[in-house]
Amino acid sequence: MCGRYRRRSDKQRIAEAFDVGMGLDELYLDPQDDIAPGSVQPVVLKNADGARQIEMMRWGFKLPDRFLFNARSEGVETSRFWKESFRQRRCLVPADSFYEWQKVKSGKKPRYEFEIVGRQPFGMAGIWAPWKNPKTGEMEHTFAILTGEANAVMRPVHDREPVIIEPRDYAEYLSPQPRPPAHLLRILPEEELNGTLVSA
Repeated sequence: MCGRYRRRSDKQRIAEAFDVGMGLDELYLDPQDDIAPGSVQPVVLKNADGARQIEMMRWGFKLPDRFLFNARSEGVETSRFWKESFRQRRCLVPADSFYEWQKVKSGKKPRYEFEIVGRQPFGMAGIWAPWKNPKTGEMEHTFAILTGEANAVMRPVHDREPVIIEPRDYAEYLSPQPRPPAHLLRILPEEELNGTLVSA
């Protein structure tokens, strides 16, 4: 799964990495080391004119009985809750690393930080949707991060990891098409993922 991530890249670095050329003048992004669900974060998407832009969205969907901030990639095409977003509203979530906690017999949960070798920032596969904030009554755009089975590097720590989209596939993932690009929701090769213990 992905319950926390880190973003140190500034807006210019994100714009370069994701080929964003508009909507940057009024955007301010401060680096954040411990991004949690419920916060408002930048995502990259295509607008109606086909250009990529950065939009600030809230991470997670607050429902009456639960809070959803991740979606399993294996069922995203058929899920009643997620399938419309996956077909029509895909986005990339810029990150420089993400965190996961390991369950051990002692009851402690060591924290690991995972980076993509040679890629900061990288793009986590996301989907978004309009959502009515029950506290304010106003409509917001909210996003969820897609997760997949863990690779060999992640597996000793957790059985899920965020789906990482390769830069060469950004255009295909973001572009409208008759069938959503489920083939891009691949497990990251283990040689591309590096994990470091940050707290025991």
